[in-house]
Amino acid sequence: MLKKLNKIRKAITPSLIPAILPSLSTFAVINASVFSGYIAAQNATIEEVVVTARKKSESLQDVPLSVSALNEETLEERGINVFEDYLLQLPGVTSGGNGPGTSTIYIRGLASTTPNLTVAGVAGLAPNVAFYLDEQPLAQPGRNLDVYAADVARIEVLSGPQGTLFGASSQAGVVRMITNKPKMGVRESNVEVESRFMPEGDTGSKIEFMTNVPIGDKTAWRFVGYSDRKGGYIDQISGGLTLEESGRWRPIGTVRANGLPTVLNDYISGGRRASQDNSAVNFIEAPAIEKENANSVTYEGFRSSLATEIGDNWNALLTVAEQE
Repeated sequence: MLKKLNKIRKAITPSLIPAILPSLSTFAVINASVFSGYIAAQNATIEEVVVTARKKSESLQDVPLSVSALNEETLEERGINVFEDYLLQLPGVTSGGNGPGTSTIYIRGLASTTPNLTVAGVAGLAPNVAFYLDEQPLAQPGRNLDVYAADVARIEVLSGPQGTLFGASSQAGVVRMITNKPKMGVRESNVEVESRFMPEGDTGSKIEFMTNVPIGDKTAWRFVGYSDRKGGYIDQISGGLTLEESGRWRPIGTVRANGLPTVLNDYISGGRRASQDNSAVNFIEAPAIEKENANSVTYEGFRSSLATEIGDNWNALLTVAEQE
């Protein structure tokens, strides 16, 4: 019996070798890939994010505050450069309003409720969220300044009351735009040119220029200029509403289209009464306001910064910026 089994084993084993070898090689490849992935995971490190939420450079992990940040690489990869774009990328913060330059920032759902009157005589609601460009507060009553994000190092959002470091209008939080500062001993320049096409919309274009020039060992100058035209996509068309159906524009004693008589109401405030002579009123024809791609917008401006080292612990920075 043993001799018979040995003969069967010898006959079967050579035939199984071709079938077993591919399985062994596949198993070896899987083990090798798993092992290499394990080594890569062991060697991987978390990129450190440096913020200035407390008026000094710190690692984001060491700041005992609720801070969200977008660094320069993220802004460039996602093509973020205007107000509504970078707020959409940050958690816990949103905006609402009537368009560019008229929006209000909300953090954690807190809205403006306190009336405010500026020294310029502009009345509005005091914002609960402060907006800063570097160390310059840009909070405005009832609206925000739509600052173009050109040559920006990062954008930070600090949630919660920040009145100790950022003063008034920061009860709900602070949005900070941190720009790149002049670099000592470094000469660099960069030019970005874009052309955009939109189906059923207008074309757009962008040009952005940056240069950093060292002046001696302890002084540097940095200049940024940009022009960005974003094509529109909304068409203004003629409406079908006419003033002939309005009783306010018909003589007294006639009837409206619905059969109701027109009467003079002495308690009407504002506007024109039905009894007035409106023959001198000139109405704008609807075709006169027709326009294709009417919501296009253009950002143009520059920023010039001069930095110098006064001592080991002191730096002076002068910045001039303009945007239209």
